[in-house]
Parts: sequence; structure tokens; C-alpha cells
Amino acid sequence: MGEMSKILPGSEKMSQKQRTRIFTFGVITLLLGYEVVLAQTATEQLVRDQRAVVRPRPDRGETVTNRPRPELDPLGARAGGFLIHPGLELREVYDTNIFASDNDEKGDFITLVRPLLDIVSDWNNHAFDLNANATIGRHADQGEEDFEDFAVGANGRVDITQRANLRAGVSYNRLHEGRGSPDDVRREGGSPPVEPTVFDVGSVFLTYQQWLGRFLLELDGAADQLDYDDVRTENGGTIINDDRDRAIIAGGLKLGFEFLPGYTAFVRGAVDHRRYDNLDVLTVLDRDSEGYLIELGTDLDLTGVLFGDVAIGYRSQDYDDPRLDTVGDVTGRASLTWTPTGLTTLSASITREIIETTVDGASAIFETAGYAVLDHELLRNLLLQARVSVVGDDFQGIDRSDTYIRAGFGANYLMNRYVRLELSYDHLDRSSDAQSQDFVDDTIALGVWVQI
Repeated sequence: MGEMSKILPGSEKMSQKQRTRIFTFGVITLLLGYEVVLAQTATEQLVRDQRAVVRPRPDRGETVTNRPRPELDPLGARAGGFLIHPGLELREVYDTNIFASDNDEKGDFITLVRPLLDIVSDWNNHAFDLNANATIGRHADQGEEDFEDFAVGANGRVDITQRANLRAGVSYNRLHEGRGSPDDVRREGGSPPVEPTVFDVGSVFLTYQQWLGRFLLELDGAADQLDYDDVRTENGGTIINDDRDRAIIAGGLKLGFEFLPGYTAFVRGAVDHRRYDNLDVLTVLDRDSEGYLIELGTDLDLTGVLFGDVAIGYRSQDYDDPRLDTVGDVTGRASLTWTPTGLTTLSASITREIIETTVDGASAIFETAGYAVLDHELLRNLLLQARVSVVGDDFQGIDRSDTYIRAGFGANYLMNRYVRLELSYDHLDRSSDAQSQDFVDDTIALGVWVQI
């Protein structure tokens, strides 16, 4: 029935007479609000008045960022049962510390070109999505830092019954390693590389989900293959990265029970198998390992305005090389999304997980991360965002810990359904008890998106 059919709580249908009254009341409110704006220059007050009439509450699971905006959302080009969404972003970035260095900081302008293509199905049952995108970066001064990242992928869902489905996907990514990564070879001493490390990631996944009454059964499996390119150094040598190439195979079983509407408690177990390429284990650490995870948790959904999930468990990773310590500790995650009004959404999460690393002597990284994002719809076509995160990395097997503190804000101006402007700023501060690993980095970016 459209947006106006959601005006009266508890009513799914509305007579034409009721619509006329609501529309008239909305026009009067807008006129009165406009006089307030002229007197107080408070544009946001006008928007709030308008929302009070046409959008008293968000729909279930609806947030500021994913809310449908029929007058502004790209329509795409239809081809049979598919919608094709091509797009292009041009972005100019200034980075104050492109090498993530604790001294001799170098700033540079970076021009980013980001084409994308997304083809999605428009079917009543089943679903399919084919996507491709690239990020091409060109530096004004440090041309050796230029990069060409890209990704292609496809995923789909087969609805076996109304309560059972099968999801699968495959993707291929070609990426470059950020200079702030602890695994970046530039940070390991010796002759520095003349370019970033490039690596490929191939991934596949398969998930089966079945509801049996109020019971949930979910089986999942995934495989990743990582392949790192060798890197040339400034003194004419080559850094061989074959010791970082690896395959990761994982599988899991999840059992759940919906004990209340919107609440599903679950227990999940998973195992993984990590294999690095053949190495000379006398000179290089053998990082092959086997791991497992067991966790308990629940999903929750309070009227769609407040929803999230929480889980706590134990994770262990055992390495074949006796020189690498077995890693085991409590892990978990919690996320919460709250949309108290139609104008504001607060999202927060905290995670604790094992992260793979190739830092010399370290088995892995136990990472504890907390994030908070506040999105606000100042105008129907002007979205504001503030974000902050704190990440603690505890390296297992060596005496090192890193702390990342990041804060930033952004604005997204939707000019029309085809063009939007973006402005963002981020500040990143990393402190480490390892020598010469601290750095501070600020980035500011201005971009324009064109999408059909």
C-alpha cells in the first residue's frame, strides 16, 4: 500500500477519507514547520515534524541506512527476472601517513576510481546475485604505492521449502596489504619493498538451514585459498612470500530453539583445518594447524526496533610446529542495533576472536574489538554518521600487544536516485609495545557516486 499505509499503528488498511485527513494534516504541519524554520533556521525541526506525520515508527529491522527511499533508491535496468545496477565512484583522499610510519611521516593525495556491477534476481522464490567491483588507486607523489584491487563473486539461495533453504557462494579477490598491517613486510626491517604486497583470495561457502517446528538446524562449510605475490626490495632483492600462502577449510553445525517469538537460543560447534604451502621447516615456522570452536548464544528481535545477537564460547588452535604455542581462550561476540526513532540508528558490537598472523615467533593474534556507529537522518536525502572503534591485538607466543583507536564521521548527500556525494574523515592511532610500531594516521575523503 506504500508508505502512507503505515501511518496508523495497528491498522493495515486505510480508507480514502482517512488518507485525505492525514494528507491535509501533514500539509498543515509542514506549513507551520516552515514558519518555524524561517524564524529559527532549524531545518531539522521541520524534518522531525514531517516524520511525526508520515513515519511514526520504523518497520521491523529497518535502520537509517537500509530504509527504502523510493524517490531516491536506484531503479536499475531490468533484464527479464533480473535487475542490473551499474555504478561508478570517484573519490579524492588525502592521507597524512601513507606508510603508517612512527617517524618521517609522508602525506599524499590518492585518487580512487571504483566501478561496480551488481546483478540481482527479482523472483518470488529463490535468489541469485552476481557482483563485480574494483578499486583503482593512484597516488600523486608516491606512485610505487598505486594499486588495482578487484573482486568478483556470485551467491544464491534455493528455497527448498518455506522453512528450508540452501545458500552457496563463490568469490575471487585480488587485494593489497595495508601499510598499517603488522604482517606488512615493510615493517619487518631490512631493505623495504618498493610496492605493497599483493595477494589473491579465492572463497567458496555452502550453508543448509532447516526449521523443524521451533527447532533450527544449520550446517555450513567454507574454504579459502590465499596466495601472496613476491615483492621487490629497494636494494634489488626479492621478498619470497610463499611461506604465507595457505588454505583454510572449515565446517560447523548449529542447533537452535525459538523459545519465544524473536528469541532463538543456539549451540554451535565448528572445526577448521589450515594448511600452508610446503616449506623448509628447518628455517621457516610450520604454521599448519587444526582448531575448534564451541559456543552458546541467542538471537533476539524486540519488535524490530531493537535486535542483535550474543554468543560466548571457547576457541582453540593447535599448531604442528612445536615452536608455536597452542592458542586457546574464551571467545565471543555481541551486537545490538537500536532504532529508537525513524531518524536515528545506533549500532554497537564487540568481538573476541583468533586472527591469523605471520609475524615472526607469534602463533596468532587474540583480537578484542569494539565498534559503535551512530547514523542520523538529518534530511530525507542527507545522512550523517559518527563512528568509533577500539581494537586490542594480543600476540600469542611473543611479548607484543597493539591497540588501535579509530574515530571518524561522514556525510552522505543523496542528490537524486542517480548521484550522491560523500564526505568522510577518520583518525587512527596505533600504540604498540613493539619497537617502532606506533603510528598516527588521518584521512579525509570527498567522493561522488553515480549509480543506475
